[in-house]
Amino acid sequence: MVTTLYLIRHCEAEGNITEIFQGRIDCDITPKGERQLDCLAERCKDISFDIIYSSPLKRALKTAQAANRFHNAPIIPDSAFAEIDGGEMDGHKWSELPSLFPLTYPAWKNDLPNFKSKDGESMRQVYERMSKGAMRVVKENKGKIIAIASHGCALKNLCCFLRGLPLEQIESCPWLDNTAISCYTFNDDFEPTEVFINDYSHIKKDPALAPHKMWWGDQEDK
Repeated sequence: MVTTLYLIRHCEAEGNITEIFQGRIDCDITPKGERQLDCLAERCKDISFDIIYSSPLKRALKTAQAANRFHNAPIIPDSAFAEIDGGEMDGHKWSELPSLFPLTYPAWKNDLPNFKSKDGESMRQVYERMSKGAMRVVKENKGKIIAIASHGCALKNLCCFLRGLPLEQIESCPWLDNTAISCYTFNDDFEPTEVFINDYSHIKKDPALAPHKMWWGDQEDK
């Protein structure tokens, strides 16, 4: 009996274009994000979700609702799938992080496994929270088609786990783009197989919907 898990990163949110570290800041989505969600809804039209879990943050919850637009699956808000709590870094401009947090920011930039912001979560806590949450919902929904709507850092950690990698190898996993879908299947022993990762072809068709370029690298909004 195969269990299928789709992972969906949220659409463009206000924190992306105002260039702040969003973390647990509950930013709403942008007009461009709304258009990205229309494309996501069409992409998910033929995926018969049985149940959808979502981070409670509105940018993820609205993404879950778009994926469910042509379905009637229950949507379950679940804090296990929230974004990393950035602690003192949450809400600050990306450009200000190196000067405001000279002891913390370098780990985010170059040493993710050892990142922890004051009053926030460590990267290891996110890895463990996401992996335990995902395996819980997979085991509770054996044989079903499941979706989780979540966030960039949170999903990077989960994909690392589902690839069978320790946190120390998280940099080998991609940052996921806005509304990107990844898919994993699980056998009867709940062993995962990666079907595809970071597929955002549904918004690539329109250059105006390209993800916002992020601050920690040369890649697009991961």
